[in-house]
Amino acid sequence: MTEYHFRLILSGPFTGQLSDEELLDATDALGAAGCDDCSISAHGGGLELEFDRVHQSLEEAIASAIHDVERAGYVVERIQMDRDAVLPIRSP
Repeated sequence: MTEYHFRLILSGPFTGQLSDEELLDATDALGAAGCDDCSISAHGGGLELEFDRVHQSLEEAIASAIHDVERAGYVVERIQMDRDAVLPIRSP
């Protein structure tokens, strides 16, 4: 199994900037849904989850993270990852 690094940008039932209480509630809900392998931060009226998820493939890692996020009641707006997550660095 391989560890994959990617970010999910979420939207949810937020109105404007997240309060500390909303961020703590989201952290609890996401952790209970299986998102205990990511760091969570506020992101322009939504949330950004930065994952280091171990799985058989990148596709399965992302799909399982999306499933966990949706189980917690949030919506994935987009996926972000660095080039290195998809293509290996080539030596000169």
